[in-house]
Amino acid sequence: MNPATADQTPAPEPLLTDHAAPCGQPSWSGLLQLSLVGIPLKAYPAVRSRDLPTCHQFHAACGQRIRHAKHCPVHGPVDMAEVVRGYEYGPGQHLLVEPEELDQLRPAQDRALRLERFCCPGQLEPLLFSGRSLYLLPDGPAAEPGYDVLQAVMVERGRWALGQMVLGGQRQVVLVRPAGTTLVLQVLHYAEQVRACPRRAVARPSQSSEALRLAGVLIDAASGGLDWAAYPDQAAQELRTLVEAKLHGRAAEEAEPAGVILPLLEALQQSVAASHTKAGTARRRPVRPSRKRRKETA
Repeated sequence: MNPATADQTPAPEPLLTDHAAPCGQPSWSGLLQLSLVGIPLKAYPAVRSRDLPTCHQFHAACGQRIRHAKHCPVHGPVDMAEVVRGYEYGPGQHLLVEPEELDQLRPAQDRALRLERFCCPGQLEPLLFSGRSLYLLPDGPAAEPGYDVLQAVMVERGRWALGQMVLGGQRQVVLVRPAGTTLVLQVLHYAEQVRACPRRAVARPSQSSEALRLAGVLIDAASGGLDWAAYPDQAAQELRTLVEAKLHGRAAEEAEPAGVILPLLEALQQSVAASHTKAGTARRRPVRPSRKRRKETA
């Protein structure tokens, strides 16, 4: 086993299959730079927005949609051409900032993604992930050899890469990691964006050994491979169902009442018993013979 990957947990299965191509237009194109190596890349959004019906605000009396206009408490409605930006440095105290001054602070349109540091996946705190992800693909046949070498070595070494780039007009710290045969870019939060967690005294578990044993049994029973397709966006589906029901004059189904909260030990005992019952039912489920087998025995 490679010593660089000996202490790493198994990598998650990539959600993008090797034969699938990302849809739409690239949101970024440029050069991935590692020392003197340059690889032309294109970046495609890896995640689409949630498919939720858009809800707006309406006036209950007449049904007209509410409009949010610019308003000055002294002069009333204000045209957008009269709006300027500024910085409030104290109560009732502000400093106006000219557009030209803000333009000088924006980074130059640098088209490079510079990889600066490689690390083990376990070194990164998940709180740093901002949620924006992009698929990185080679831009043209000439970029494929370098792309394949970088991806293969990162998999072999069990390494992820940290770098910087200009994305959406802002300088970003990003992570590049392999997923299958593809490289994925994920935008990271800056360290100062992560709030400190309230400290909690570390003490030995106060629960009984039986509660600890049952909790271990429950966790072991629920451990195994991950099937992300088993977690659909139920909130989006429920909202669409509600809209469809109201459009057709039907009553929406009532949600099931919340479960009763049991004492810890009793809840653990019932949960373990339920997991054993479910596992036993799955083992006893009869196997339906194939159509070919049924014809042979007929």
